[in-house]
Amino acid sequence: MRFYLFIGIVFIAISFVMFIMGLLKFIPIPIGAALLFASILMTVSLFNSRNQFKGFNR
Repeated sequence: MRFYLFIGIVFIAISFVMFIMGLLKFIPIPIGAALLFASILMTVSLFNSRNQFKGFNR
């Protein structure tokens, strides 16, 4: 689990740098924004799905 957290944080940092590069007109802004959104979504959904209630077994 910690490995996925580390990978998520690294991916967020890389996509944030790419977003800043997009603001500086080095790359297109939608590419940086999409990567930043996807990396934040992946990291948050990883934490959200850990302890879900899966119902009572009958």
